[in-house]
Amino acid sequence: METVNASVVNSDEKFFIKFRLGDAEICIPMSEDDPNAVKDAFNKIIIHIKSGDFEVKLGQAKDDLFSQVANEYLAQLNREIKEVRSEMSQYGLL
Repeated sequence: METVNASVVNSDEKFFIKFRLGDAEICIPMSEDDPNAVKDAFNKIIIHIKSGDFEVKLGQAKDDLFSQVANEYLAQLNREIKEVRSEMSQYGLL
């Protein structure tokens, strides 16, 4: 299983979880409501699910609030990735 390192990025007082999957940069907003950005990120993740099993981990764990939230977010994301991968396998999409 591949481990992808993510980081919490602060840009103009907005916080994001950022990581790379192959050639795609994934950017998930944490401090603002942007459904289109979240949808774009999840579409890129679903495309990458077909290339192999992976999980996303926060690279440098810190004690700040956004790092703690990012850890919880990524734990849920990893559960969803496994579930979607399993369903794709059941339907012969892998």
